Amino acid sequence: MKTYTPPQIIETLAEHFKVTVSELAQKAGYERAQSFYDVISGKTKNISPKMADKIVAAFPEISKDWLLTGNGSMLITQIEEVVPEEEEESYLRTERNKYGLSLQDIHEHTQISVKDLSLYDSGEKEMPKKIRRILEGFFERVEFEYENRDEDEERERTEIPILITNEMSKDVLVPYYDVDFAGGWSSEELFTQHKPSFFITIPDFKRAELACNLIGNSISQRIKSGSIIGLRKVNDWQTYFPTNEVYAVVMQNNLRTVKLVRRAKEKGFIELVPAPLPEYNDPPYQTETVPEDYIVEFYQVVATAIVERIAY
Repeated sequence: MKTYTPPQIIETLAEHFKVTVSELAQKAGYERAQSFYDVISGKTKNISPKMADKIVAAFPEISKDWLLTGNGSMLITQIEEVVPEEEEESYLRTERNKYGLSLQDIHEHTQISVKDLSLYDSGEKEMPKKIRRILEGFFERVEFEYENRDEDEERERTEIPILITNEMSKDVLVPYYDVDFAGGWSSEELFTQHKPSFFITIPDFKRAELACNLIGNSISQRIKSGSIIGLRKVNDWQTYFPTNEVYAVVMQNNLRTVKLVRRAKEKGFIELVPAPLPEYNDPPYQTETVPEDYIVEFYQVVATAIVERIAY
């Protein structure tokens, strides 16, 4: 069985719950994600017992032993055998698992403390009637939102074509917008008021949140002009991002570019590094230095593809 390193544990948790590292830290009760990024970067060698306790309090299905050692199973597979089968516990666990909610998610909407929710969830504390009514009202709202969301998603899927490729995955459905990333458009307006041109089902795009075009040769050693690029927004990039990887960056003046990104020697600045093929580097592209606070959106390029046909 695979042994996970501390950085792999944090990254695996974020992937399992489909959140960013910053969002994972918030759900575990941290106001800032620095402690989690210290583990990923290797600055902190191990996950501390205190951090493990906070993660388990927010996500009781996660094994504390796995968090501390990296060995064994991430999930507690026999939790039903060790939790008392009381009516209140069964209700809370059943309802939150139905919608994939953590105790931290429920706390944020009901203001019931994570500690109390954990005790109700495990059956260690009897749930008062007042708390039960609050939770019933919350889960009724969640059920209504899920039902409407499913209908909206189904309607949208039937109206928007799906990209046909040689390799497709039913688990991947990424909205593609037929615009050049560097073109003059507003991301907020585009993604909220316009339907995508089609959905991408290529397995490599599983981590992407959206996709668009890349036109230009400044990064042609890495990505061919005319490619579709899959983007995943990085919310807390000022704290940490792997350097010398390809990112799509939006500036305050709404100019945007796709480049290799690394930290500049001067604190508070980053460098946008071109990587053109030799035939496209005359006159040569130049590395640009940009203040971090001048950047308004920061996306990781997680997938690329050249495609030729779609289904209508």
